[in-house]
Amino acid sequence: MSMTSDGAPLHRSAGAKVAVAVFLALTLVYALFIAQQILAWVFLVVIAVVLWYAARLVVAMEEIATQLGRLADERADSRDRGDESS
Repeated sequence: MSMTSDGAPLHRSAGAKVAVAVFLALTLVYALFIAQQILAWVFLVVIAVVLWYAARLVVAMEEIATQLGRLADERADSRDRGDESS
């Protein structure tokens, strides 16, 4: 997941939240007045929620991988320091 300039994931930025809100509002208006089927909008909301949780899952997995890499580097460094002192 790409990051914004302040280091926050893209899906947590204010711009992304505003874009999603505007998209859902426009699609609600379309579903109610043009298509006259609220069920079409419900499907869009479900898709948006699934994508939101998918983005959160990807960010969490990236964070876990980063922390595991950092932990492995620390263990390798401590092992190398232990070999040098012997």
